[in-house]
Amino acid sequence: MGRNIKLEQLDFRLLKVFIAMLRERHVGRAADALGMSQPAVSTQLAKLRGIAGDPLFVRNAQGMQPTPLAREWATPVAGALAALEQALNPPSGFDPAASRRSFIVYMTDVGQTLILNRLVSRIGAAAPGVRLRMVTAWEGALAERLDDGALDLAVGWIPQLKARKTSTLLFKDRYVGVREAPPRGRPAAGPARYAVADVPRSAHQIVAERFRLRALEPVVATSNFFMLSELLAGTSLTAVVPGHLARLWASQRGGLRIEELPFKLPGMSIRMHWSAGNWRDEGIDWLRGQVVASVRDCGALLQLPRETRRRAGTAKA
Repeated sequence: MGRNIKLEQLDFRLLKVFIAMLRERHVGRAADALGMSQPAVSTQLAKLRGIAGDPLFVRNAQGMQPTPLAREWATPVAGALAALEQALNPPSGFDPAASRRSFIVYMTDVGQTLILNRLVSRIGAAAPGVRLRMVTAWEGALAERLDDGALDLAVGWIPQLKARKTSTLLFKDRYVGVREAPPRGRPAAGPARYAVADVPRSAHQIVAERFRLRALEPVVATSNFFMLSELLAGTSLTAVVPGHLARLWASQRGGLRIEELPFKLPGMSIRMHWSAGNWRDEGIDWLRGQVVASVRDCGALLQLPRETRRRAGTAKA
């Protein structure tokens, strides 16, 4: 049974952790939603359990399930927090259909190739006055550009932002080789000859670095992935690219063969990042939903993690 609790024993962080746990039923996902570290959420939850004299959430096969006391608290605590936040932070009034807002989004050329068309289609249907500015380069640290408002979102494989909790996993990927298949009855000509994208200031530079470590010299190194597809035509080159991009190319033109590489390269976690400072911004929240839904629209092309599929299913149109 819960004990009598005085308001001075509580603070907003404890109550926000409680509501996040009710929604997510998972400490890690609650931490992501709050922009906190998992240990910090665990500490706050332990403190709240001590005050309540009740475990509040117990683990079973379906995740962290609320106890009877937690279910009893759920509606009044959520209502009180919502009323307070609304009073302190009036709605921004973002209306997609009427807005003429411009958003600035960092997205690699691979990401733009895979999802930008679907994102633009969604935005055009729901918010014809909204504008997107896509950037693939920036001045200074990317984290600083998010926090100072120079960028609204950053989408891609961005290890420098890995420690930030304000992010959502969109999908995972890995590098493969892709080349033109030799004519039927003719064997492939000699050892593989590689073309790579050595993209400045991006995680994709790891490909060129690994080649150098193995004393392998790519025949061609480009500054982006766009040209690699064209380089394959009529040559024996093997382009080293993310697997989802290779499958897209193969679906658009015949005669391409996707192959495993002779050595292992790091896997990629494609995430969407934003600033904890704008988590109340209804416009950016709406845009995040459009990005997740656009990834979902890619269908079989992208193998989505379960959490991304769940969030996409609730994205606002």
